[in-house]
Amino acid sequence: MPFSRTPSPFGRRLFGGVLAFTLGVSALGVGVVTWDLRTGLREQVLAREGETLAAVASLQMANEAAQLREIGLASAPGEVLVAVLKAAPYRGVVGIRVFDARGGFSAAVPWAWSEESPSAADLADLRAGRSLTRLISGEVLGDVLASAQLPPPSATALEVWVNLRRPGGEGAGYAQFLLDGTAVATELSALDGRLVLLALMTWASGALVITLALWWAFGRWAEANRRVSERSEQLEQANRRLLLAAKTAAVGSITAHLLHELKTPLAGLEQLVRDGASEGSDFRAAAATVTRRLRAQVDEVLDVLRDQEAVAGYALTAEECVDVVATRARVEAGRRGVSLATTVTIGPEASLPGRMASLTILVLQSLTQNALEASKQGGVVRLVAREQGANLAFEVADSGPGLSPEVEARLFEPLASGKAEGSGLGLALSQLLAHQAGGRIELVSSGPDGTVFRLVIPRAG
Repeated sequence: MPFSRTPSPFGRRLFGGVLAFTLGVSALGVGVVTWDLRTGLREQVLAREGETLAAVASLQMANEAAQLREIGLASAPGEVLVAVLKAAPYRGVVGIRVFDARGGFSAAVPWAWSEESPSAADLADLRAGRSLTRLISGEVLGDVLASAQLPPPSATALEVWVNLRRPGGEGAGYAQFLLDGTAVATELSALDGRLVLLALMTWASGALVITLALWWAFGRWAEANRRVSERSEQLEQANRRLLLAAKTAAVGSITAHLLHELKTPLAGLEQLVRDGASEGSDFRAAAATVTRRLRAQVDEVLDVLRDQEAVAGYALTAEECVDVVATRARVEAGRRGVSLATTVTIGPEASLPGRMASLTILVLQSLTQNALEASKQGGVVRLVAREQGANLAFEVADSGPGLSPEVEARLFEPLASGKAEGSGLGLALSQLLAHQAGGRIELVSSGPDGTVFRLVIPRAG
């Protein structure tokens, strides 16, 4: 069993605690049942003594009444005491007290014994027809025997109260018998011993079954826990592989974006070289400008790649992301004669983690660049940041002629471009980058008044 082969310290402590608790509860249950059984058996033994003595006393009362009828008497003084004294030798009685039907003292043997009447509770039970039997201290019996100048008895006495009735059912009074309780005490002690032995055997058998059952159950639990641990470790390894794949995909997306962004400057450089070669014009300044733009774009994307690790522990607010995009886009906007307007209604408490902020900036730069290229001279490009439910929404609006139906139908598909020199990868790559940030790009509207794209990013935390 796995639990028995490789028990962990926690498993051993847990098994020991559960076993001790279970055995303790079972011992308590066996003890309660045994005590209840002992009480019932003791009551039966004592009731047997009282019922036997009551039956003997009733028989003597009937005999005494029969003898009185033979001589023509219905009753005689002291008849109750005589009947009780005749019953005494049958059960080893050493002391008797007789009371009338009202509970008043009538006589006692030995005569020097107490004249105290029975308690109200005992008298109520006797009037209800019940006999009372109880074990009492032998000192009470010793006082009775001492008054009769007899040797002291054992340490235990038996007290029996019976209801005395004449043959017709008329109440004749009550009698209290004191007996040497040695025999009854010995019987009860032997009964207690057998009950204790039975309780121990029952508990030991149950404890063995409980221990084996818990050992088996904990073995199954340990095996299940081991399997869960193995599966958790496998899941953790799978998560690490997925995370690595996601990071690799993000880097690949950014690299593809870089290649896309390099295409237009490279095309321009190619044109300059071709024009310069064919016309002999001085194109060095223009080539230098295009080269600087290429280097700037490479540096920019490399910065984003480095930010994937460098800014992992930092966060940018939505306003800071918009400022970064606007700062980089204003130079291009001025060159094209296009105005750039920004509006941020998101509070500083809505921040983006470093990696998410870097991807957001990269996507917004691509959307802004597209908007600048689509807008005519004198137009306006608007960059708006606002809250949208549980998300952050960044909208980029241009003042261009809108998208053609063909391009709009395949908007985020590769190779679908509305520009003559475009590769059709810009929006597709930007959408992929947005997905890496946990967001998406949506087309809000497109028409003669311009096109609006929305980048939706989940709120951090």
